Amino acid sequence: MLSAIVINEDKKDSEVYFARLKSVNLDTCVEFIEQKPVPHDGEDAALETCLQGRINTSFKEGSLGSRPFWHLRIMLSTADPSTFTAAWFFHHALGDGGCGPIFHRTLLSALQDVSVSGNSSEPPNHIVRSPSIPLLPPFEALHSHPVSWSLFLRTILGLILPSVFDPRPPKLWTGPRVTAPDPLPNTKIQIVTLPAPTTAKLLKISRENKTTMQATLECCIATAIFLTLPAETYDKIIGTGPISVRSIIKNDDKPIADDEFVLALAEYTHTHMRTSHTATQFSWDEARAVRASIQAELAKKGTDNRVSLLRYVSDMHKFYIEKIGQERKISFELSNLGALKAEVSGEGVWKIGKCVFSQSANVSGPPIVCSAVTGGDGQCVLAFSWLEGVVGEEMMKAVVEGVEKQVEVLVR
Repeated sequence: MLSAIVINEDKKDSEVYFARLKSVNLDTCVEFIEQKPVPHDGEDAALETCLQGRINTSFKEGSLGSRPFWHLRIMLSTADPSTFTAAWFFHHALGDGGCGPIFHRTLLSALQDVSVSGNSSEPPNHIVRSPSIPLLPPFEALHSHPVSWSLFLRTILGLILPSVFDPRPPKLWTGPRVTAPDPLPNTKIQIVTLPAPTTAKLLKISRENKTTMQATLECCIATAIFLTLPAETYDKIIGTGPISVRSIIKNDDKPIADDEFVLALAEYTHTHMRTSHTATQFSWDEARAVRASIQAELAKKGTDNRVSLLRYVSDMHKFYIEKIGQERKISFELSNLGALKAEVSGEGVWKIGKCVFSQSANVSGPPIVCSAVTGGDGQCVLAFSWLEGVVGEEMMKAVVEGVEKQVEVLVR
């Protein structure tokens, strides 16, 4: 899901508009909540509670089949009607993480149109008809997904004789073995907000050291995880991150538009060694190595994308059920949406402020997930998610604090 704080400079107009909008029956796909303001240092905790509650609510609850697999929650401040938080929750089947910013830019554009036209005080009593534009074909139809024989055979043989063709590296930490959640998985979330000056400095020094924000943050997370693990037992962890391949796919020989929903991802992995990570000395060589891993995957242009192998799975439910009791392959994931524009084209009084990007934790995937986005206010927000009972509270507290300390040392 992606949430954003939206600000209107005209407090009177926004107060009237939302007072009328709340009176419209939008069923349960959209809900309006009035909430009292919280102290500045308690904003993240309040949002964590909101996100956890909704993320742990299945889209299958209620009238399955009659409602879309998304939910919009508008949280209005009782003290300041010109500021509200829009939290949009959506199922991954509808699109990848990059679709979150598309939704918020579209919402921002609609608010600008209302303000510019001077109709913000008019009740929204008209019905907006859904366009008849067909949805994009699935990812499999938009890309050829070439898979080399070497990867295909290695994957098959790894399933048959994993100890020979897919051996697990010694001293690798990937959390506990996969277990079946009972009764349902419970995602926990903790938010870390990097102030705008810290975010800008972190981006600047990353570029100066010939790497990226993604690689720098990944190394900070890897270091923090190593510091929680016994050195004599674990000396390796594997990080991963999704890579959008939107730019290389076409529909009817036309590039995919920037505002179209699509689920089009590849992924990279990078093995971190304990010797490259210390609490006091950040390794820019390791950060550059992570960047090289990302660039190597991008250069493949979708070839030998492990996501492509899913088309050979005949029974997806069985595929994942059989993972119960197996070792996990990856230690942690960092998914970064980059910077979200605060404004859209044209004049208007609405702007996007702080943003938060979060995900439900993985049942069979990495035990620790970090989702990052930089909002219109220049703050980079990290949302850590994990499953209750899979990663301990004390470990996650230490990991989060470790990341904060790493960032503080870098920008000092």
